[in-house]
Amino acid sequence: MVGESLAKSTVYLYLRKLEQIAKRSSIGGHWQLTPEIIVRDFTKRIESKTITQATARLERAAALFWIAEQGRSAFDSNSREIWRFECAYNDIISMSIGELPVNLKNTSSEKAKAFPDEAFDLLMNEAFTSGSESLLDSLIFIRANLFLGLRPVEWLNARIINYQHRNALGEHIFQPDGSAKTSPALEVLNAKHSTVRGNGHIRIILLDSIDNEGIRHIQQWIGIIRKLKTDYLTSLSEEEIYKKIYGSMQRTIRRVLIKAGWQGQKPTLYSTRHQAVANARADGLTEKEIAALFGHSSTNTARRHYGKKIAGYSGRTMRPAPESIWAVRSTVAVRPKPPRGEPSPALG
Repeated sequence: MVGESLAKSTVYLYLRKLEQIAKRSSIGGHWQLTPEIIVRDFTKRIESKTITQATARLERAAALFWIAEQGRSAFDSNSREIWRFECAYNDIISMSIGELPVNLKNTSSEKAKAFPDEAFDLLMNEAFTSGSESLLDSLIFIRANLFLGLRPVEWLNARIINYQHRNALGEHIFQPDGSAKTSPALEVLNAKHSTVRGNGHIRIILLDSIDNEGIRHIQQWIGIIRKLKTDYLTSLSEEEIYKKIYGSMQRTIRRVLIKAGWQGQKPTLYSTRHQAVANARADGLTEKEIAALFGHSSTNTARRHYGKKIAGYSGRTMRPAPESIWAVRSTVAVRPKPPRGEPSPALG
């Protein structure tokens, strides 16, 4: 069935995009969409050049999801209108987004891609005097995520496990006393696995290099998240989950940094992920280890979009489990752009 392999959060995200199309087209809701409306809206969005390539890819995925789902229904009912969905599918696929801007002024490129110690110290000093519960929660999250660099939404399903080490053949490794070699680890459900952007369904981060205080901070944040987790919350899109869990915390951080006179880009909660990547680079992890640690299917992602080595602190990085490293592709094939005015090369 259409969308069977998609995560629930991805389907909800597509539905939200479809509702936005309906709103822009001044109709009642996504159930009133037609193939022609879908194509017309996407064409206008591309021609306006007011969206980024990333946004266009997401909106194209949502459009194709609707076309495939509705086309399947038309096919199952032997409708003579199936040609409308075929035409719409071909129209959407054929539209090029390569001329769209990579970034706009209001995109994440303007956000801080590091969370320096100075920012953490300012927040800690304010927490001593204000006693703000939101700020204390923020500090627990920041401390935990600077070690691990999870996407904030991934904490919903993260859990500490007793990891059993294996060799390259998948066999358990044993200690000299005959006991299996084990260590604490964090099992994380990859948020991007359904869009072929994660290294498998789960990844495992080894915690054998972290001290007891670090483990305590991780356990504290997992405990806070579990109290907030409900069926309703998990049914929401990633963006909505982020707002409900982290929205007030983010506002608190911004308010404290402004009050303290912080100059330049202000670190956000998501900046902790960028900082963790920078720390991993400073610690000399390979591109494959970094991809495995942060849930990327390819070594390209962190290299292009995440924190730089110069912003990193050494001695603060965890290690991914071997099976998470094996799930990473070394590169992603990128179709070369032809010289302007020449046709695109055919794919073999």
